[in-house]
Amino acid sequence: MSDLTPRLYLVSPLVTDVEAFAPQLEAACKVGDIAAVLLRLATSDERAAIKQVKALAPIAQNEGAAVVVAGAPVVAIRGGADGVHITGTGSPAEIAAAREALEAMKPDRIVGIGGLRGKHDAMVAGEMDIDYVMFGEPLPNAVLPPFAQVVERAAWWAEIFAVPCVAFAPTLEDVTPLAETGVEFVAVGDAVWSAPEGPAKAVACALGALASAEVPQR
Repeated sequence: MSDLTPRLYLVSPLVTDVEAFAPQLEAACKVGDIAAVLLRLATSDERAAIKQVKALAPIAQNEGAAVVVAGAPVVAIRGGADGVHITGTGSPAEIAAAREALEAMKPDRIVGIGGLRGKHDAMVAGEMDIDYVMFGEPLPNAVLPPFAQVVERAAWWAEIFAVPCVAFAPTLEDVTPLAETGVEFVAVGDAVWSAPEGPAKAVACALGALASAEVPQR
């Protein structure tokens, strides 16, 4: 593994049952080097969400992974997470939400942006004081963008921009082609949590794919 090898980023399922998900998260995080975990919570209740983050975040943090919460900065901060993941820069409302998140989280916590609908939106995000952009994650309607588009966009970003990039792999087989675009992080989600062999073996497989990928020299 070289210094340029992308690191693994885990995207949780939409968590509805913390007690059921906690052992899966622990098993996944104990396998090896996990850069970060994105927690996606089903509840829209702020207090409940904070409680869930408090229960789940230490599991990943104790294994050296940063925990980023999809949603409101207040949930991430009060829940003890390391950062927040927000969606989109394609409208004035989304840009305002991104700026509010940056104001609330910086300089001590992470702010990442996904749900970027095009290259222009990505460049708008990159001009902010963010820590990463993400391409390819499931859309709010659970639909995935075309994988070829994700590979192209990840390679474009990695070649030109300094802001780190996370590229989402829908399957374990997709980890290698994304790693070979030169991105800093490759994310996996249901490919881990729904794996028949269990999350630990799936994470081990993903880490192996990252380690063996032919990463471009930049």
